[in-house]
Amino acid sequence: MNITSPFSVNQTWLRCMQCGSIYSLLAERQFRCPCGGLYDVEHDFSHIPTAGELKYLFNLRMGGFNARPEPWEQSGVWRYRELIMPFLPPDQIVSLAEGNVPIVRAGHNLREWTGVKNLWLILEGMTPTGSFKDYGMTALMSVAKAAGIKAVACASTDDTSASAAAFAAAARIKCSVLMPAGLVTAVQGVHPAIHGAFIIMLPGSFDDCMRVQQELVANYGVYPANSLNPARIEGHQATAFQIAHYFGWNMPSWIASPVGNGSNCSSVGKGMRLLKERGFVTDTSRILGCQSEAACPLARSWSNSDRTKKGWLECYQPMEVGETTATAARIGNPVSKDKVIREVIASNGAMEIAMEGMLNEAVAVCGSDGIFVCPQTGTALAGIRRAVYRGVIRPYDTVVAVSTATGLKFAESATRHLEKKIVRLDNCNTSSVAKILQL
Repeated sequence: MNITSPFSVNQTWLRCMQCGSIYSLLAERQFRCPCGGLYDVEHDFSHIPTAGELKYLFNLRMGGFNARPEPWEQSGVWRYRELIMPFLPPDQIVSLAEGNVPIVRAGHNLREWTGVKNLWLILEGMTPTGSFKDYGMTALMSVAKAAGIKAVACASTDDTSASAAAFAAAARIKCSVLMPAGLVTAVQGVHPAIHGAFIIMLPGSFDDCMRVQQELVANYGVYPANSLNPARIEGHQATAFQIAHYFGWNMPSWIASPVGNGSNCSSVGKGMRLLKERGFVTDTSRILGCQSEAACPLARSWSNSDRTKKGWLECYQPMEVGETTATAARIGNPVSKDKVIREVIASNGAMEIAMEGMLNEAVAVCGSDGIFVCPQTGTALAGIRRAVYRGVIRPYDTVVAVSTATGLKFAESATRHLEKKIVRLDNCNTSSVAKILQL
């Protein structure tokens, strides 16, 4: 395939994490090595400025965006472009000024509930489409644009589809979405549609949609917007970069994240390893991957393994998913499971299972501190609490929880659990209201 590439073959490439074979980032369409392994994106960093020079540059970009006309120059992801996609020309970047999200100390109620005194949240739901997927989608769609891609597709229940549709619209690339019929809300279906995506509802689970998606990629050359495409992981690394930057280029003890298809743990681990290799940090965080009881193939196999990479892989089995409010992570066979296993092991991390009642309680407790998070974030917070109870996390460890989406995207599930807090009167009398308020 003849492609006018902004990348030199010696600058950026794909490497199979299983057999080590190298492929072209822009020419690749199968997104699995013939040996069956997943790809990593790699770059030649030998001519990139030093860590000290880049820290100065990153600080300048944080403070001087007002006079910068292009969306990517205002992006909290592309602030770190020398670490994410250093050889991609600026005119190929597809950005919606994503990634400028706050990192905040958890409120008193949540700190007490989890048992962690120094708990923080990175609120990645404060992005253009309301989820962390924007971090990776800006990188993926930029690579797609550079490769001359005309159409992309993804399997999704919400976050990926909305993000893919929005960034595809910005790039003038067509987007198709496979969704499980009856398992998504009207809002979850409308969100990608409003950006012009073509929505196809399939009579099955997310895993069925993902299987069809992978077969479309393998047999029909469809360009994937799921985390099967490793360009997504490059953008997601900004989570680790932002956390390190916020804490003065020191990593917290733990970074806790919900695990669905696995892009979050994969990218946080890869990003931390890069920061250490390039001299930005001396130590990395331990990763706590958290799954709901209804969809926990990685956490369950972790518990049954000897906690080595080989042993974990041998114990791993996909599972039939159950019902959970954490619908965005209701996945029984994560496509990036090999990368999650690699990064959790490399970080000396752990996995936890969140009971359904506990993850919903976590959302409510977080809300009592003024922050409305998604059920997937509730999974991470419940996982932290369980890890503290089991002595895996110490009460005075510094822990950052990745809040993956705004709770407003999952308001229907929150309503079901909070309906009892709503009082309905049969009249509009002030005295009746006063009585309810005990005035």
